[in-house]
Amino acid sequence: MNSRSLRRFILSVLLLAAINPLRSEQPPLHSHREFKIGVLASLTGSGNSLGQDTVAALQIATDQLDAEAKANQGGYRFHLFVRDTQQDPVKALAAIKDLDKRGVQIIVGPQTSAEVAMIKPFADAHNILVISQGSTASSLAIAGDNIFRFCPNDKREAAAIVALMQHDGIHAIVPLWRNDAGNNGLHDSVKAAFENIGGTVTSGFQYQPTTTDFSAATASVASQIQSLVTAGADPNSIAI
Repeated sequence: MNSRSLRRFILSVLLLAAINPLRSEQPPLHSHREFKIGVLASLTGSGNSLGQDTVAALQIATDQLDAEAKANQGGYRFHLFVRDTQQDPVKALAAIKDLDKRGVQIIVGPQTSAEVAMIKPFADAHNILVISQGSTASSLAIAGDNIFRFCPNDKREAAAIVALMQHDGIHAIVPLWRNDAGNNGLHDSVKAAFENIGGTVTSGFQYQPTTTDFSAATASVASQIQSLVTAGADPNSIAI
């Protein structure tokens, strides 16, 4: 997500936070209404650049709104409750439970589909609005739930990937992917779209999030590539 998109995302979040009060009643002059915004972001783990950028952008936005409120002697204030999930679904669930106890009903993040899938039942049950800036799994595109996502889902990603591969003359794919909601969804969507245009997708290799030794993965991928070549495939037409 580039800086311009991130700024638009933050503005949308803050506007959503104020929708209900704006519809019901305007605050009287010289009053302040505070909104608690939870932030589930990866600050120290994988994907920490997006997490840090998200928190920084939210802080800039809240500072600007606070300054405007002071200048106008009234308005809306936003209090951020930031939690570092490290893209760990278990930590994301613990964080949303803690934020619920603190009265937080709007949450920005988490970044991954695996985290969103983990917290979704709790968010729905406790009427917490979750606004994810990174989740793409089409399995999480459920009408009427409490999850709002800014990124296109994996079916649209797959269409773009397959179009690029077709342009590059790719006829076979050996997939290598991480076993989580986001990457499983992308794998399934790419496989379906590529096979739909007559391409070949091998069984590939799915690795666990905790994997540190990829020797089995590389051996499996190499073996599948060799099988394709032996069957007559042009090595230049095979993608991993």
